[in-house]
Amino acid sequence: MKDKKRIWTIICIALIVISILVFTPLVIPKGVYEPELFGMPYTLWVGIVVYGAFLSLILIGVSVHSKIFKEEEND
Repeated sequence: MKDKKRIWTIICIALIVISILVFTPLVIPKGVYEPELFGMPYTLWVGIVVYGAFLSLILIGVSVHSKIFKEEEND
């Protein structure tokens, strides 16, 4: 149970950090479109990677949180 709560906390912190980093020049640099990946400009493909990270963390978080909820419900 403690491991699941620790994982839940780590996921929440990671989502907050990613949310903050999205609006920094690291992801949205001014006037930069290179390097390109498969013909897509930098901001587009980094945005897609960030979206994938968000989606993965949310799916893991939902799984962990539902298991925590079920264990607390059974106690």
